[in-house]
Amino acid sequence: MAVASTAAETEEIRASLADEFRDHAAKAHRRVVAILDPGRPTPAFLDALATELAQAAADPSSVPYPDLVDPDRYWAVSVQPQITAVEEHIERVLGWLESQVIETMGVAEVELQRVVRVAVKQRGPNPIADREALDNQLHDRCSELHAQMDELLGVIPERDASDEAWDSFAAILRSQAQIDVDALKPAYLAEAGGDDAHQAFAEQEWIETYPERVAHREALLAATPPWRHQMLALTGYDRSLTSATQAVEALVHRVQSPLQGLPRLLLEGYDAAVGG
Repeated sequence: MAVASTAAETEEIRASLADEFRDHAAKAHRRVVAILDPGRPTPAFLDALATELAQAAADPSSVPYPDLVDPDRYWAVSVQPQITAVEEHIERVLGWLESQVIETMGVAEVELQRVVRVAVKQRGPNPIADREALDNQLHDRCSELHAQMDELLGVIPERDASDEAWDSFAAILRSQAQIDVDALKPAYLAEAGGDDAHQAFAEQEWIETYPERVAHREALLAATPPWRHQMLALTGYDRSLTSATQAVEALVHRVQSPLQGLPRLLLEGYDAAVGG
């Protein structure tokens, strides 16, 4: 009966600790999303940015920050400070998360020590089998804790929304490049001149070089407002997201590292207790 009670208590503690890990991760996820989301460039934001840049170019006095028409200035004054602020806020959230995880792991380690003490008291006639069973139990439990900490990686939001924003930007940029290139075709054919055969040759040459012409025009557009600013806004958010992802990965690595040697240390305690 005592063995059954101990097993039930162990399972209850394990389930409780798993719930704690999930709760910590969920709270941190909500806080990280609240930090990242306001700076995520949506299609609507990119449209508004383009409109403001057009207004600034036409009448600098019509916008609050006309100097931001310069892409370098826009990056230095708007995008880069936002990246820095996001990193600082997320660092505080992850500091809180790490402290919670360490506290929960302290409870888990105490529970594992209890498992060792129970194993010492409940030794049977086969000490080798008893030790092997405890070794397996400790490794299984630490592997379980390791997997639960892997779930902390979910603190960072998926990149889907960022990828969609990039895809939308790329599609609009490509569309504008195609429009610009298409507008040049009549002049190209007129310049080619010649008879119908010569025009047919020029038409074929236009078709064959069309992708390169569009790509070239796309590159030119991407270096000018508003496209350049939009790319900088998207890049800034990506850097924030990447930085946050790396910070969470580093956190998970730190809190998982002690688990690697924990079964061995606990087993050494068992051996000392049984005089092995």
